[in-house]
Amino acid sequence: MSDIKIIVDTGSDIPDEALEKYNIGIIPFITLFGEEQYVQRRDITNEQFLDMQEQFDGVPRSSQTPYADMYDYLKKATDEHESVIYFTLSSAASGQYNTACLVREEIMEENPKADLHIFDSYKFSLYIAQTAVHAAQMAAEGKSVDEIIKDCEQYIVSWRCYLLVDTLEYLQKGGRLSKTAAFVGTLLDIKPILTIENGLVENLDKLRGKKKLIHKLVEKIKEDEDVDFENPEFLIVESDKNKYDEAMEVLKEEFGEDVKITMHGEFSPLIATHVGRGALAIIPRIKSGFKYKERME
Repeated sequence: MSDIKIIVDTGSDIPDEALEKYNIGIIPFITLFGEEQYVQRRDITNEQFLDMQEQFDGVPRSSQTPYADMYDYLKKATDEHESVIYFTLSSAASGQYNTACLVREEIMEENPKADLHIFDSYKFSLYIAQTAVHAAQMAAEGKSVDEIIKDCEQYIVSWRCYLLVDTLEYLQKGGRLSKTAAFVGTLLDIKPILTIENGLVENLDKLRGKKKLIHKLVEKIKEDEDVDFENPEFLIVESDKNKYDEAMEVLKEEFGEDVKITMHGEFSPLIATHVGRGALAIIPRIKSGFKYKERME
């Protein structure tokens, strides 16, 4: 077994059981409600965030991990392990990756033998969490750091996100959607289907109406020729447990009682800031042949 420490941040939405089972480390982002500051997963739970978000007059914000805190965390990890791989949130959406690179430079100057790798996921949420688990499993099998990184570059793009929000309010408040588009969308019962492309959240498609939206979402997924339907496998992340239960019913109807849900997580404050309560993402495994998107310079 290789002594390789795998680390993610709270933008990965990784469930606690995966952290514990695979001994994965986690670096928290900061949530801000006005002047009030909360360290994610320490000072505020996902459910508490959603309750506060609904009562807050303004727009809650997320802030990247302070430099000193990240330095302390990564320095300790490199002191205690032969190698460290930190899978960061997409650099196209956050400065977390760049800060981690600066921290790495400082650590390497102090200890040139430190083996610290910063992996720009170019993704969000369970894309990162599941890839981190995959990396931890490879480390347990004795794979080298180089083998793990090379494999994970392909593994992380072997999933495709289909995200459905219950309300357009938070996309509009966060500047992801214009007021006009939000008004028209609400008026006409249009729900955007969002995905992750080019390191950012982008529109993929849309649904109309209020009924059987999860059925309609799964039908959209079934139209995707890239999805591996011979061995269907899904990640599910939500901000409403009822939506997860409903999604499971639909997926079992379509793919059988033994449908494989590889990971189930909850949206952290970082992402829930934009999607609010009631959001659901179904992330199917897609066929091989896609290449890792290199970080934009």
